[in-house]
Amino acid sequence: MHTKNITRKLFHFLLLFPLLSAHAQFLLNPPFGYQQKAHVARIIDGDTFVLTDSQRVRLLGVDTPELAKLNSPAQPFADSAKLFTQSLIFGKTINLTFEPDPRKGVYDIFGRLLAYVWILSSSGKDSLFLQAELLKAGLARVRFYPKRKRYYEIFRNLQRTAKKNKVGIWNVE
Repeated sequence: MHTKNITRKLFHFLLLFPLLSAHAQFLLNPPFGYQQKAHVARIIDGDTFVLTDSQRVRLLGVDTPELAKLNSPAQPFADSAKLFTQSLIFGKTINLTFEPDPRKGVYDIFGRLLAYVWILSSSGKDSLFLQAELLKAGLARVRFYPKRKRYYEIFRNLQRTAKKNKVGIWNVE
């Protein structure tokens, strides 16, 4: 009887294994443009935050000034960038959109999810693009972002406009 139970469990596992491994692969490397709703639990800095499931997310395509670390002072506008991001997404449900790198997937070297972040309206529709808002406010630079990426021209134009108008970080450079 005991052998029969083990055989049955093994049979079920072998039937489900391809399905489970395909699902695991999907979660590790979702397809281009895949979207996932998530809830923001904590803001780390202007371009990094934590979801309620403890997953860290790094904004794709932009870089905000760094907060103070052990032996280095905060860069100008680091606190402003963090507060700006916090005001837009803290405690809210957002939409993450992925653009996986063929070699690296959707995670950076620190294990953070790389994603575009859309802030949802009260009706649940995408309403604000966080990266674009940071660039418009002069609180981010376009970074780590090859020309072949989907929003390259938009990001570059927003940065150019902020620079021209001496907004945020571009006011001190």
